[in-house]
Amino acid sequence: MKKLKWQSLASKALAGIAAVSMAASVMPAVPVAAADTEEIKVECETGDITGISKVDSDKTASGGKFADLRDNADSISMTVKAPKDGLYDIIVCYKAAYGNKINYMYVNGTLMGDISSTETEWTETNLGAGRLKKGTNELKIQGSWGWCQFDYIRLVPAVLPKIHATQVTPCDPKATKETKALMKYFSKIYGKHILSGQQEIYNGGHTNNDFDTEFKYLEKTTGKLPAIRGFDFLNTNPLYGYPDHNSDDGTVDRMIDWARNGGICTASWHITVPSSFSSYKLGDAMQWSQATYSEKTDFDASKIMTEGTKENKYWALCLKGLVPQLKKLQDANVPLIFRPFHEAEGSGGEKGSWFWWGAKGSKVYKQLWQYTYKILTEDYGIHNLIWEFNSYNYETSTDWYPGDEYVDLIGLDKYSCTDWSTGSARYYHNDTSMSSAFYGLMKKYDFHKMITMPENDCFSTVDNLKGEKAGWLYFCTWYDTHPGNDSNPDFLSDPVFNTKKDTIEMYTSNYCITRDELPAKLYGTK
Repeated sequence: MKKLKWQSLASKALAGIAAVSMAASVMPAVPVAAADTEEIKVECETGDITGISKVDSDKTASGGKFADLRDNADSISMTVKAPKDGLYDIIVCYKAAYGNKINYMYVNGTLMGDISSTETEWTETNLGAGRLKKGTNELKIQGSWGWCQFDYIRLVPAVLPKIHATQVTPCDPKATKETKALMKYFSKIYGKHILSGQQEIYNGGHTNNDFDTEFKYLEKTTGKLPAIRGFDFLNTNPLYGYPDHNSDDGTVDRMIDWARNGGICTASWHITVPSSFSSYKLGDAMQWSQATYSEKTDFDASKIMTEGTKENKYWALCLKGLVPQLKKLQDANVPLIFRPFHEAEGSGGEKGSWFWWGAKGSKVYKQLWQYTYKILTEDYGIHNLIWEFNSYNYETSTDWYPGDEYVDLIGLDKYSCTDWSTGSARYYHNDTSMSSAFYGLMKKYDFHKMITMPENDCFSTVDNLKGEKAGWLYFCTWYDTHPGNDSNPDFLSDPVFNTKKDTIEMYTSNYCITRDELPAKLYGTK
């Protein structure tokens, strides 16, 4: 009997995968009609198979055969007929004979998410609910890593759980009243509306250092401003000489101004470390020699928690720069959604992290999160934070979870408009609601926390979000680059990601909450 697991969909496309095109090996696709139970089943070996991938035999597989996906450029396309429009659980039977692999699942040309494959025996994994139309639909498994075997796909009418969270008060028992009020507001709208959000660019990122570029575009295009503004504590960094040198870019002042004008603030922390930590002298400013990516530094995060180590002393400098900023916010009665150490798991498992804070694996990452939480709350008395854990939805993602007592919100970053199957980035419009990922995360974390989308390229459409019942608490579109480049495009204003029509429809809909629609006494006082 095959094992059944609830499996995930991650948001961010995997980079750096070489692709090689070879002659196609094609077999006729066989549409399979629904049975009386409305379950639909299609054998993967009957699909159109491209490249060096092929059909192989295995007496333990359904029908004695399976599709062997050999290359990251290859794909398996299958046609199925659905008896009616609706959401269907997509259950894939796979075998990861070559170890943990990730590949993509498309439904009618739209990326549904990733298939994370870890088991070495035939195993069913539930990707969650995908939206099928009445009649003919195309399912496509696109290689990302390749080297995984696929037996069949079952489609079962989805029965979606109620959107809810059992833990909606701050994890910090000493949270400020404003922080409690904001969490209470979140719990009231969760699953009923989505909060709009927009990330501002880094210091010096736009012409004339205009931090309001994206917000001016939104206001001019829609007449509205987002409910949430995204910030970054990037400049509160000892490598920039902060706080001893004048590197303060006014982030906290902009936060206070945004909150006093009725908005909500969120912030990540792209904290960098020296590329060569072994030769770094504590306290030195090295603006052109810093790194966040794990392969570009010898910094060892596992030593941060050991008192007296060089890493421990460096981290103390990092917190020395951050704490005054957080205290300034707290003194101004401004709560903050705080998202440190984001996207830690990276491409999955213990060795997939691309940031230094995840390079030593999940155990060290959790220790670092908990250590930082305790220092900020217990030693420095910072109690205005809503702690947001940036998860993926792989089978292994819960291994990275710091724990309910250290987390308030769980978010997934959506970058579904990038196709890496050819070895380089190809951008295309993909306004999927990521419904399957949303429900996957709710179940994965036992419905304890509200689920968010802290970063996104395309913010989906109202029709998709409501039709696929994707109840994300908020989205926060990443910034434009102006002038754009291939590695960092204009996520907000480029119609490849978000058209003006979709932007107007989202920001003016009754489903989406903008800044002017937030309660006048959101934090308990006007």
